[in-house]
Amino acid sequence: MNDQDITTLMQNLKETPDFNRSFDVDASWNLVSKRCGLEANVSQECYDVRDYVEYYVWQFSHVMMKPLMIGAAVFVLLVGTWIGASNVSTKALPGDLFYPVKLSLEKTQLFVAFSPEQKAKLQVEFTSRRLEEMVELTAHSYQEDASAVLLAVRQFKKEVQTIREYLQSETQSSTQTELAKELGRKSTAYKATVADSGLNAPANVKDEVDEVQALLEETSDEAVSVIITAHETSADEATAFELGKTFEKELADVLTLVLDGTKQEKVDQAIVLKDAGEYRRAFQLLKEVKLEVAAASTQ
Repeated sequence: MNDQDITTLMQNLKETPDFNRSFDVDASWNLVSKRCGLEANVSQECYDVRDYVEYYVWQFSHVMMKPLMIGAAVFVLLVGTWIGASNVSTKALPGDLFYPVKLSLEKTQLFVAFSPEQKAKLQVEFTSRRLEEMVELTAHSYQEDASAVLLAVRQFKKEVQTIREYLQSETQSSTQTELAKELGRKSTAYKATVADSGLNAPANVKDEVDEVQALLEETSDEAVSVIITAHETSADEATAFELGKTFEKELADVLTLVLDGTKQEKVDQAIVLKDAGEYRRAFQLLKEVKLEVAAASTQ
């Protein structure tokens, strides 16, 4: 039956005498069903519990689940964006667009670190990154963009300052001790790298590099003091081993200096004190020798 047939049927029904009386639904339906070829006896649909359950499940899955699906899609998009930004920012240098993203990701890693050892290693690792950035920019970019080099030097200085402030905390903690040990393993390389970076740097950058070098010396002394305090408190073999390694590095630095008889006597005395377990006094003597040689060289 097409639209024309339906229109004709309705016109015929309009002329039917039944419509001149009160409308009889059943009679009219019988007439319509007969002419349209439909089933006249139509029983009212009955719904059972299963039908209602299926209906509400459908409602939940198609209506209530839509916001959840949208939220999940947004979450996946954000995670994908975060991963992409993380990958791009890995090689970012001071002055680059994604460099702040790199620093933010590092702060997040420090925040979620679950052990003192992990926190200490991450802090020193990030400090090493700042030094690598400083070296790269100093070696290749200082003639083109001295401001980026200066920013890199200050970022490294900021990381070293953070370590120093943590080491100066009055509350002795395992994180503090682990950080001191990690820095002790890296301090010699840090000092040598910073010194080399300042050789070809512009004058304004070189002044900052000299400040960083002095800060590194002070921070290294703080690290040694923390390790000594930890050893005096617990006297464990691991801390004693770290102290021994740190002393050997400090001794090697002193022996590269030009020593007269008096200073050599102090060095020998420091070795004796170290062997006797008097680490604090032994390190103090080596420090005195370095200061005396530095003062003599400026006269």
